[in-house]
Amino acid sequence: MSTQTPLEKRQSQLLYCVLFAFFVSGAASQPLGSFIPFLRETYGFSYDLSGVLLSCQSVGNLISVLIAGFLPLWLGRRRAILLTAVWMTAAYLIFAAGLGSAPLLVAAFLMTGVARGGNSNFSNTMISTLPGERAAQGYNLLHGAFAVGALLSPILLVVCAGRWPTFGWRLVAGILCLVCISQLVVYAKMPLPEEPPRKGVRSADHSFLKVKQFWLGSAMLLFYISTEYAIVGWLVTYFQDTGVLDASWSQLMNSLLWLVIFIGRMVGAAITGKVSRNKLLLLDGAGFFACFLVMFFSRTPAPIILGLIGVGLFMATIYPTAFAFGSDCIRGNDLGCSVMIFTGSVGGIITPFLVGQVAERAGIQAGMGVVAALTALLLVSIVLSVCSVRRAKAE
Repeated sequence: MSTQTPLEKRQSQLLYCVLFAFFVSGAASQPLGSFIPFLRETYGFSYDLSGVLLSCQSVGNLISVLIAGFLPLWLGRRRAILLTAVWMTAAYLIFAAGLGSAPLLVAAFLMTGVARGGNSNFSNTMISTLPGERAAQGYNLLHGAFAVGALLSPILLVVCAGRWPTFGWRLVAGILCLVCISQLVVYAKMPLPEEPPRKGVRSADHSFLKVKQFWLGSAMLLFYISTEYAIVGWLVTYFQDTGVLDASWSQLMNSLLWLVIFIGRMVGAAITGKVSRNKLLLLDGAGFFACFLVMFFSRTPAPIILGLIGVGLFMATIYPTAFAFGSDCIRGNDLGCSVMIFTGSVGGIITPFLVGQVAERAGIQAGMGVVAALTALLLVSIVLSVCSVRRAKAE
């Protein structure tokens, strides 16, 4: 017999629906880096254009995150998320149809970014409405669900491309299109927490803008998103073009990365409340930096794979922990979550494009060197944030 109160049951239903929706977001938005080699082979794209496509997803994400803070004030949360999420379905229709026009694919990558940004803002806002440690645990479960989707879709891509080399990747795009439709059904039916009356933009609570901890959390997200987008977007291409791993192993590395991230986030959910947030951030930042350097400087498969496993393990809890760090003052605030995610997403636009530009002129190794520098900046931002908060408590 269930001992949950009606409110707790509603919160559990909300959590399960959000976890499924974010699983779909991970499955649909993350394999684009794995699609890039197929697009380059099929349509003859350069490094420059590939970098532009990856950055276009980030541009769409940034635009969506920005407007997602205001749309609920005008339309309500359900209509707002449906309006942004539907574009992922539209994008995968374009991929599945095999339409290779560069402008059309630019538009499709923008669409995936719009949907990803809307999904991210909505899901994080919904988790922030949960009480206390359940919210902190929810962030790790949420991003763990994202990681499951992100690791399964590249595996599906490898299997289908191996079985049907000429059209396998388009088949996967069609499957993901159907999965995105199921996400829309969940959004249309799921229970939502009560929201404030819609009074327009002027009614939004923006007091969080004056809180130092909010901006410290945003800074950590900025550098983390910069590194995550660059790694996920360029990892397969980097391994293939440098020749350190063969093509089939290179394609599987994205799935390995997300498998380890998923495991790390499940561990993070289990240790919530047992390990201090500050200690976890410091450990993750230092471990991420060290393991990326091992992967970057290695030239044989074993240390590369071990380094990648370490990268995924330490990446796993940085985003949910940094978001929880900065979101203490924005619980249930659509605009606050939007601004925090927006700040982090800026790096997702600049970095993939910058890596592509450097790779075109100095080689892919130099391009990934940009990412190595960003892992160092992420560590610096974590140290500064933790020290600042400790100093504030001491005062």
